[in-house]
Amino acid sequence: MRRWIVAVSMVAVSISVAGLMGTAAMQAQALPLACSALRGRTIAAIEIGLPTRGVVVSSAKVERGAGGGFCVVKGQVHSVDVAAMPIRFEVDLPEKWNGRAVQFGGGAFNGYMPAVREETVFGDKRAPTPLARGYATFGSDSGHHHHYLLLPDRYNALKADFAMNDEQRKNFASDGLKKTHDVAIALMKLRYGSAPKRMYFVGGSTGGREAMKLVDRFPNDYDGVLAAYAAWNQIESDLQFIRVSQAQYSPGGWLASSKTKLLRNAVMQACDAADGLVDGMVSDPAHCNWKAETLRCADGKDHRGCLSDGELRTVAAFATPQGSNFSVENGMNNEPGYNVLRGADLTGNMGALKHAFKPSLPLLNSFYYVVGDGVLRYFLGHGRFDTLGFDVKTGKASDGTDWVPAIRKQSGEDDGSLADLSPFAAHGGKLLLVHGTADATIPTDASVLLYERIVSAMGQQRADTFLRLYLVPGMGHGRGVFYAGFDTVGVLDAWADGTAPGDLVVSDQNKGAARTRPMCVWPRWPKYMVGDANAAASFACVER
Repeated sequence: MRRWIVAVSMVAVSISVAGLMGTAAMQAQALPLACSALRGRTIAAIEIGLPTRGVVVSSAKVERGAGGGFCVVKGQVHSVDVAAMPIRFEVDLPEKWNGRAVQFGGGAFNGYMPAVREETVFGDKRAPTPLARGYATFGSDSGHHHHYLLLPDRYNALKADFAMNDEQRKNFASDGLKKTHDVAIALMKLRYGSAPKRMYFVGGSTGGREAMKLVDRFPNDYDGVLAAYAAWNQIESDLQFIRVSQAQYSPGGWLASSKTKLLRNAVMQACDAADGLVDGMVSDPAHCNWKAETLRCADGKDHRGCLSDGELRTVAAFATPQGSNFSVENGMNNEPGYNVLRGADLTGNMGALKHAFKPSLPLLNSFYYVVGDGVLRYFLGHGRFDTLGFDVKTGKASDGTDWVPAIRKQSGEDDGSLADLSPFAAHGGKLLLVHGTADATIPTDASVLLYERIVSAMGQQRADTFLRLYLVPGMGHGRGVFYAGFDTVGVLDAWADGTAPGDLVVSDQNKGAARTRPMCVWPRWPKYMVGDANAAASFACVER
């Protein structure tokens, strides 16, 4: 009897295995799927590397564009917490796929869909987009989204109240990136029958922070990463935002646009020509030693054409580092100052009104206060916080409450400050750090600090195998006097295939501009030598 039971069981198992193999064979024969067949598909939670309640594809349709047709797939990743909003994603799958993929990062507090059909951050917008060149492209809103009457979706990037939900906050920090990545892989397998042979990530600002967090947490998921003007040191950067806001909103500290323009014009007059060419840029900020005190009003009070003592205190707050008496993730306790005395322009970030609302109001209050207040109020304080009374050095609120434990916890979620990137390097991953020298949102020296931390942890020789830092004169936070563009994905692609980048050439993306410049491997900088001032060949990358 026992032998009969065993025999029957073995037959049953054989039939089951055969059935499973038959199903797998049928599935394999069904691939690749037509674009329309993706509509309504579900992806099981088990296929996503972090907890979810699965994925539903809400739409999939073919659209035509440069480079041919592509399948636009949109859907939602359902959060474990039913009170948490889903992650909305878009994955664009070209008909002429080159077997590679690019994930796009977000910006500020996210909450909107990145333009994955367009060029990347720092990309050359006059050249074919990655999608047009055959790359599958994708991104997400990071797991939160609200509609604000007639305001565009990007208004969400200035609203932090989503962070009072734990899962939404963690999705923003980096969980949502991994979930979106895994969804995109699953969809590529369904559409093409295989996963991509190369995977890249490109992001700027918050997207740059996301890039560094992915290199930290998921080093084997990416072959190349570009972190542009990265907010990698997020919590210390937020404390810097609060510190400069406190100076700005103190009595006499407000910097009107007439004063920020006065400041920049004075810097240009003092330092523009020092690099060999008068072109509205300071090509080597390290050699610009102009002092703001030269603009001081004679009596220290506010007058036209000069800076009052209160205004000079605000300028000094921007120009000097933020330092805390406590450390956060990976031992960080500081954020560099801005290049406001070396060519960075504060105009545009000050806000429309010099009164600080509580809570802050986007567009009316300064960008620094909007972001800093949003983090303290909603990431830490659950809607209540006296931001302007907060002591950024000790981490204590005006009522004496010690917020350092909460700050450290949030730093662990957000910051991409890991210096030893050995797992990413061992995987063969390549990392480009790119930053403009005129950035007034994330200090240029923050990227220099990140680079130096990695080199210190891993050694110069090893770092050179996978890491490059480039600084771009005249480039601000996304735009600038020189709005640089180059083949971002192509450089990553070539490096992943074995061709390491050296000095590169960037083109000015400003309307009507027709000039190029060298983008020098740090620590060299582009000095004008002789010839056409609009041609990169007229410059040389020289040592500091």
